[in-house]
Amino acid sequence: MALLSIVENVRYWILAGVICAFLIGSIGDITSTILILVLIIQMSLSMDGLVLRKKDISDNSKGIIWSAVFCFVICSGSALLMGLLFKGAYPEIWNGWVMLASVPCAVSVITFALYLKGDMVLSVLATTVIYFMALVITPVMTMVFAGDAISPLQILKYVVLFIVVPLAMTYPLKYLHLNRPRKVIGINIMMFLMVLLSVGFNRDYFFTEPVVVLYIAIACVFRTFVVSIILMHVLKRANVNRERSFVYIGMSVWKNSGLASTLCIMLLADTPEAVLPCVISLLIETIWFGAMGGYFEKKWPAELGPNDPKPLSKA
Repeated sequence: MALLSIVENVRYWILAGVICAFLIGSIGDITSTILILVLIIQMSLSMDGLVLRKKDISDNSKGIIWSAVFCFVICSGSALLMGLLFKGAYPEIWNGWVMLASVPCAVSVITFALYLKGDMVLSVLATTVIYFMALVITPVMTMVFAGDAISPLQILKYVVLFIVVPLAMTYPLKYLHLNRPRKVIGINIMMFLMVLLSVGFNRDYFFTEPVVVLYIAIACVFRTFVVSIILMHVLKRANVNRERSFVYIGMSVWKNSGLASTLCIMLLADTPEAVLPCVISLLIETIWFGAMGGYFEKKWPAELGPNDPKPLSKA
């Protein structure tokens, strides 16, 4: 059981991926090809179980709209705001921030909602709708903020590949009846490979420009830790439903950094440093998820149901 808990913990896989990336470095031009396969497999496993039911959508329409706002306005806005700090001196890195801002939320926002007893129906529905919205929003946003640096048609092609194909793959996957441990371990293996390839692709930059890497990491900490803490207090003071609030908080922080990293490596290969905001964000988001769960539960605990065990009173 102890071994199972380790292999199901994505933090260990990401740490192993970073270590191996620094030891191995880049594997060359084949990186983008392998990343395509890795991301499709990971997205397919992550999306397994996502469904859209007409009644559920109508019942949660306002929550879905708000989730999209938090994803593409708050989360994308904070990424673009951080990117502006680099735009003048490092225009290539700005393009990486644009890519990060343009992609949809991570599918892991569902895990975040589950962990914090959020609204699971809304989380699944909103994530699915947001991915369909990304087919339009991602190419348009990159065109608006990156101009000719990134071809919107190329973006559209890859967004279709990485969203529509995995969604289609969920239909045959359901017949495999994959249990949760197998699915989680499969996703974690793909995450390990993604970190290994993405960080290794840019390993030299970590050593030659450590100050820039540090600045990007600080910017990522702001858009995850700081934004989520502020947002939690704002939503709580506004008396927004707690279960929905933790769906919105996840949407406001957790981007699909793996997708953004892959797109940068494929479409901005001439400026490899563009992938840095996406890769570092991937690492910081994972740390945020692991570190902030306890804080959120303490500051905004879920109300106990009638069948939940009551906490022990102090003597």
